[in-house]
Amino acid sequence: MFIGLLVVAILVQIGATYAPSVVKAEDATGDVLLAKQSDWKYWDKGTYPGDTWRDADFNDTAWKTGKGALGYNPKNADVGINTTISYGDDANNKYPVYFFRKEIDVKDAGKYLRANLALKADDSAVVYVNGTEVKRVRLADGAINFNDYSGELGPDAMEYEGIKLGAIPLKEGKNTIAVAVFQQKGSSSDVTFDAELTAFTTEDTGEVADYTPSKIAVTFFGNTQTQKGFTWHTKVDAGSDLQYVKAVAGVTTPNFGQAQTVTGKSEANDAAIGGYSHQVAAKYLDAGATYWYRVGDKARNVWTEPAKFTTQKRDTKAFDFLYVTDSQGSSEEEYSWTDATLNKGFGLFPKSEFILQTGDLVNTSSSPAEWGWLFGTSQNLLSNTTIAAATGNHDAFNNSFRQHFYYDHPANANNLNKGVYYSFDYGPAHFMMLNTNDQDSRALDPTQLAWLKADAKKAREDGAKWLVVAFHKGIYTVASHMTDSEIVTLRNQLAPVFDEIGVDIVLQGHDHSYFRSEQMDGMTPIATDTIGKETEDGVTRDVDPGGQSYHVINTSGYKFYQPQSEAKMKESGVYPAKYAQPMLQMFAGISFTEDRFTYKAYTYDAKSAQTARVGTDATLFDTYGILKTDRAKAVTSEIEALPAKVALTDEAAILAAKASYDGLDSTLQKYVSNASVLTAKLADLEALKAEEPNPVDPDPNPNPNPDPDPEVTNPDPDPEVTTPVTPGNEETPVVPGETPTTNDQATEQVTDSISVTTPKPVASETTESVAEGDTAQSDLPSTGDTNTLWALIVLGASFIVLGTSLLWRKKLK
Repeated sequence: MFIGLLVVAILVQIGATYAPSVVKAEDATGDVLLAKQSDWKYWDKGTYPGDTWRDADFNDTAWKTGKGALGYNPKNADVGINTTISYGDDANNKYPVYFFRKEIDVKDAGKYLRANLALKADDSAVVYVNGTEVKRVRLADGAINFNDYSGELGPDAMEYEGIKLGAIPLKEGKNTIAVAVFQQKGSSSDVTFDAELTAFTTEDTGEVADYTPSKIAVTFFGNTQTQKGFTWHTKVDAGSDLQYVKAVAGVTTPNFGQAQTVTGKSEANDAAIGGYSHQVAAKYLDAGATYWYRVGDKARNVWTEPAKFTTQKRDTKAFDFLYVTDSQGSSEEEYSWTDATLNKGFGLFPKSEFILQTGDLVNTSSSPAEWGWLFGTSQNLLSNTTIAAATGNHDAFNNSFRQHFYYDHPANANNLNKGVYYSFDYGPAHFMMLNTNDQDSRALDPTQLAWLKADAKKAREDGAKWLVVAFHKGIYTVASHMTDSEIVTLRNQLAPVFDEIGVDIVLQGHDHSYFRSEQMDGMTPIATDTIGKETEDGVTRDVDPGGQSYHVINTSGYKFYQPQSEAKMKESGVYPAKYAQPMLQMFAGISFTEDRFTYKAYTYDAKSAQTARVGTDATLFDTYGILKTDRAKAVTSEIEALPAKVALTDEAAILAAKASYDGLDSTLQKYVSNASVLTAKLADLEALKAEEPNPVDPDPNPNPNPDPDPEVTNPDPDPEVTTPVTPGNEETPVVPGETPTTNDQATEQVTDSISVTTPKPVASETTESVAEGDTAQSDLPSTGDTNTLWALIVLGASFIVLGTSLLWRKKLK
């Protein structure tokens, strides 16, 4: 009984938290004056029928008649289109506006105080009652141009939008409802219209105040080691409070009585979305720490359930993350496919530290229902995982992206109402997330372009080994958007810039197909036969390829676009290494180390997994990697700098070069071209030391009285030991999903590569080069017999003191 009540309570809470804030089209006290799927008069000629088209006495006998819903859509059956209308002869230049009229008969019109409209209108609309405008939907204020596109993207009209009209000018008897529906642009794929009108005899009592937070997202905000961003939404204005407390191992219930509280800011969302958004940045966090947190209103004691976030560890050398794109959907079910895809990705890459999503999170960013479905289906992930998202063109409605994801964008960024751009560091990589909505031409505006160049330069100066750019409108793709004029504009602008600033990896979205490019030198492909290859753990990596690798990971949602012909690709200057349309949801697990980029793309039948409850596995679809040999080249240079003729005073430099060589894994050691020179110099050094009975201490200022480090011991009394050169104590890079190679295994691989007989070190302050958390190396040179010498001196002094005291005792007696 208790469990059943608990389940009911949880379901009620979920419904209260994630139910979209839309108005019901019907009410028990309302009268339906105009039903769904009614017959409408319509004008689909692509011309303007004149200013009187919305008036009651307009002559519409030349207009066609059809049952709603009316329009055209690739998914007609799902949308419920009953009457197909014309878009003209040019599919890339469809008619901009369609006009609809309906007469209804109303009795006792004076009793109705307000009305609601259930509307399907893709993309924008304006509604008239008896010639009077009563509502605009996704249409700008001011004079209306009925011969032009709206420029606003609407929903796919899978569901009716609930719209409050308030009091409308109804009259007794005949009333005329007139609606104009606008396309976003000439190449828009669909148009849909239907409506239902419900009138009420009572005043609107308004909504009960609801301070419950919903749509919670954890984001990167500035320093990934010490800061996090948080956003959430409420139906009414409320406090913007975050509480967090460090997680304790073995403790499953957080104690928020000891929590830190941070208060952020709130702002009203656009009226189409409704409610308020809240943004908070937590700072001064500990690196590599996990925290419990909750968000809400401290004054009202209204909080979310506890969730967790983790900051980046200091000195991160290797990490994994998941890459997805285009989750946009038109129903809650379709958003559930993205959630299933992400969960499958985390199952294969459980150490993934964040999600990177390249835009079009929703299909209609003015729709509160879709934002509710996106977060409602994936709230557990989005509450407990950091998301780094780029703004898609479907996310660009009036600040909606910025109000759902809180990123530390540049202060001088333009067009924040259409999205944001920002960057962050993670391990050896630097990520730059662009906003390709920042102006209508789709070329980045000069402010963002200047920021990109300066940000990349600073990242390199700060030591970034990898530069990654991610954005929505992919410039190298193969499907329907490949030849769009705005994509060509972006390609011509950005490809040379990416090469100029030294970008390595480009992650994209928008074109809903799978694509991986050849290595690109700006806008020119790099000949594959000039690039070396290394195959490790089933992944073939390009060795120091230079240039950029472009990727599109299809979609985690339901829309799929087919690739164009290879002739079109060649004509467009697009060079795929692999492309396909598997007609399945996709994700990629990506790993970076100092030396390696690893990319593994998977297909997953998320639709079957969710709708038919069929257990399916993800299938490895494509792999790619890059190996950088910078560190091997540095060791080569270090060996080249050693003196031609070895002297005992060169011992420190030779052993330092040996330690650098040991720090490379076996693959990188192959790229040290002069390893044999190091072997020879080590042998020469040992020969000199064997000839010299009292070898010179290489340290010009030896510590005469070392303080033994209690953490480092020398259990072997034999001061001489033959030590093979082995990989150093740095962590071996781990490829996600693969078994890591341990230091012992790596040692076996290079046991016979270089060996040298060296004295074992005495633990002392001179071994301070060992990094925190690392094991002291056993092949460093000893500083001689200093400890033994001092022990004899102290013993002798003790005998002198003892003898003197005995003499004084005898004299006193």
